[in-house]
Amino acid sequence: MTGAVASVDRPVDPLRQRRFVLFATARTISVFGNAMGPLALTFAVLDLPDGSPPALALVLAAISVPRIALMLLGGVIGDRLPRHRVLVAAELLCGTAYGAMTVLVLTGRAGVATLAICAAVAGTASALLLPSLTGLTAELVAPEARQRGNAVLRLGTNTATVAGFTAGGALIAWLGPGWALALDTATFAVAAGLLARLRLARTSRPTRRNLPAELRDGWREFVRRAWLWRIVLAAAVINAAVGVTFGLAGPLLARTHLGGAGAWSGILAGYAVGMFAGVLVAMRIRTTRPLRVAVLAVSVLGLPALLLGSGAALPFVIAAAVLAGVAFDVFGVLWETTVQSEVPTEAMSRVSAYEWLGAVGLGPPVMIAAGFVVPEIGVRTTLLGLAAVIFVAALAPLASSPVRHYERQPDGRVR
Repeated sequence: MTGAVASVDRPVDPLRQRRFVLFATARTISVFGNAMGPLALTFAVLDLPDGSPPALALVLAAISVPRIALMLLGGVIGDRLPRHRVLVAAELLCGTAYGAMTVLVLTGRAGVATLAICAAVAGTASALLLPSLTGLTAELVAPEARQRGNAVLRLGTNTATVAGFTAGGALIAWLGPGWALALDTATFAVAAGLLARLRLARTSRPTRRNLPAELRDGWREFVRRAWLWRIVLAAAVINAAVGVTFGLAGPLLARTHLGGAGAWSGILAGYAVGMFAGVLVAMRIRTTRPLRVAVLAVSVLGLPALLLGSGAALPFVIAAAVLAGVAFDVFGVLWETTVQSEVPTEAMSRVSAYEWLGAVGLGPPVMIAAGFVVPEIGVRTTLLGLAAVIFVAALAPLASSPVRHYERQPDGRVR
C-alpha cells in the first residue's frame, strides 16, 4: 500500500488542528450555499415569462452535463496542482456563476439561455472541486484519525444541507429567488477566503505528462484495486435505483396513497435525521473489516422502496427512511476512509474522478427511462423492483474475495 501524506506533528483529533477546522468550516459554508443555489435557480427559471418544465430541465442539465463531462479533467488538475488552491479556484468560479445569475435575476434581465450558460459555469466548477476533496482530507488528517475526520465533515455538510434547503425556501418565499442567489454567491466567496488561508507543506507531485497519459495512469490505479471498482460498479446501480425511488416513484406513491407532499416531507425528514445519526454511529465504529461493514450497511438503502411498494403504513416507511439515512453515512465514512488509506496521494484526485463518474453515470439515463417505465408497470411494482435491485447490487461485492477479506488495522494501515 502507498499511503497518503502523514505528518508526525499532526494531532490525532482533527478538530484540534487549525487547518482541518478551516477546511471543514469552508466545506460547511459552501454546502450551505450549494443547497440553496439550485433551489433558488429552479424558482428563478419558473418565474421567467418563458419559464416551463422543459426550460427548467435545460438549465438543470446545464449544471450536470459539464460536471460529468469534465470530471476526469478535474481529477488530473487536482493531482497536478495543490488541491486547496484548486478548491479556491472552484469556489470562486462557482461564486462568479451564481453572482452573474443574481445580477441577471435582480435586474430583470435573466433568460433561459443566460441562466443556462451560468449554470454550465457552475457545473464546470463542480467538476474541478469534487475530485480534490478526498485527497485534501487525506493530506490534512493522519491515517488513524481519518474516519473521525470524514465523519466530522459529513456532520457539517449534512447540517448545512438541511439548513440551506430551509433558509433557501424561506428567503425565496420572503424576498424572491434573486436574493437567495445573492446569499448563495456570498457563501462561495467566504468558503474561498477560508480555503485560501490554508498553509500546507509542499508535497511531491508526479512529473507532468500529457493528459491522456495521466488519465491512463489514474485508470490503472483505479482498476488495479478490485475492491474499489467492484464497489463503484455496485454504487452506480444503487445510486440510480435510489434516485428513482426518491426522485420519481416515491413521490408519486406518496401523492396517491400516503396523503401527498406532507407525507413525503416526513419521509425525507426521516432520511435526514438518519444521516445525522449515521455520522455519530460511524464515529464509533471500530472494525478491521470496513468494506464488509460498509457493504452490509448500504443494503439497507432498499428498505424504503420495499416498504413503499408493499403498502406499509407511513410511520413504518419513515422508520425505514431513518435506517436508510444511517446506512448511507456509515457507508460513506467507511468508504472514504478506506480510499484515503489505499490510494496514493499523488493519484487520489484522478481515482476520485473515476469513482464519481462511475457512481453517478447511470443516474440520468435511468431516470429518463423510469419516466416511461413507471406508468407502464405501476408505481408499486416499480418500487418492489427497485428494492430488489438495491439489495442484490449492495450485497454482490461480498462475492468478491478482495472485498470480503479486505482488512485494515486500527491505526489506518492495511494488512
